[in-house]
Amino acid sequence: MPKLIKYISISALILLIGFLNANQDLNEKLDRLLDNQKVILTRLQKLEKNQNELAKKINSNPGSNKKNNRPQVDYNKEYKVPVGESVVLGNPTADVTIIKWTDFQWPYCAKSTGLVDDILKKYPNDVRVVVKNFPLGSHKQANKAALYALAAGRQGKYKEMFNKIFDNWRQLRNNEDLPLSYADELGLNIDQIKSDIKDPSLQKIIDDEMNQLKGTGMRMAVPKFLINGKEPQGRDLASWSKIIDGYLKK
Repeated sequence: MPKLIKYISISALILLIGFLNANQDLNEKLDRLLDNQKVILTRLQKLEKNQNELAKKINSNPGSNKKNNRPQVDYNKEYKVPVGESVVLGNPTADVTIIKWTDFQWPYCAKSTGLVDDILKKYPNDVRVVVKNFPLGSHKQANKAALYALAAGRQGKYKEMFNKIFDNWRQLRNNEDLPLSYADELGLNIDQIKSDIKDPSLQKIIDDEMNQLKGTGMRMAVPKFLINGKEPQGRDLASWSKIIDGYLKK
C-alpha cells in the first residue's frame, strides 16, 4: 500500500509539472501575441497619423492634387492652330477643318481612325482632316512610325501607310521598322523611304506639331481633336455631324 501511494504521488507530481510547463508555454505564447498586437497597433496609429498629415497638406494646397491641375475643357474657346506642313485628308479647301493629333502606338488613336473615315465619307467635299503627330514619350516606336508615314506621303501613299501602321500598331513594339514591309506591299521605293525617314525636315514637322498642341494650353492627351478650332463634345458620328452641319448652315 505505501508503494502504491508513493507511485500515485510521483505520478501526480509528474502531471503537475507537465501542467505547469504547458501553462508556462501558453503564457509565453500569449505574451508574444500581445507584443505583436502592440506592434501592429503602433504601426496602424503611425499610418493613420501620416494619412491625416497628407490630407491636411492636400486640403491646404488644392493645386497639389494632380487631377485639379488638369486644364478644364472650354468647348466655346477657339484655338488658332495653323495647318503648317501637316498632312491634309479630304478636300483641302473645305469649309470645315478637323485637326487631329495622334500617336501610332496608342489604341485610342487607332480606334478613332474609323470615326475620321466615316466623317470623310459623309462629307467628302465639306470637311478636311489635318493629321498632326504627338508621339507620347512612353511609346518608343511611335515617332519613327510617324516618320515612315510622312515618308510614304512623299510617294503619294500617306493614308495607305497610315492605315497599315494603325491596323498593326501592337506589332510596332517589337519591330520599329515594320512599316518597311508595308512600304514594299504598297509598291514604294524602299531606298527612298529609308533615306526620307532620316531627313531632318520630316522630324521638324513632327516637333512643330507637338509644340502646336503644347502651345494651346489644352490637356496633352491623344487623340486630340479640334473642329474649326474648338474641342468637340462627344466623339461619335452623330455628335460630330451635328457640329459640322451647324457650321455648314452658316
